[in-house]
Amino acid sequence: MVIEYETSKYVTKKQKIEIEDTRNVFLQGVNPYDELNTYFGIWTDERYLIIATLTSNRNISYSYSVNKNVYTNADIRQFLKFNHDIKIITKNEFKEQLQKAISIIKI
Repeated sequence: MVIEYETSKYVTKKQKIEIEDTRNVFLQGVNPYDELNTYFGIWTDERYLIIATLTSNRNISYSYSVNKNVYTNADIRQFLKFNHDIKIITKNEFKEQLQKAISIIKI
């Protein structure tokens, strides 16, 4: 039996993205493992700084801090490093995608 398959070539490229406010940013990228959209958001509310990721439209992870001045650049860099085709989206676009995922697990 002959099985044809593709191999992956890892390529490192330097990219740039301009983010005006690292405490109020929403990004969309593509997960390289399954080619599904992944969403990332950082925002503040009246009490917290929240960092949330929706990976491949199904895995939700988040963290928050009562200190709204925490360093968020490392979180942003990690998202950028592990996704491709990154673009900045609006808060409403991020919220819509997050609501879709949350509606699936609603009890």
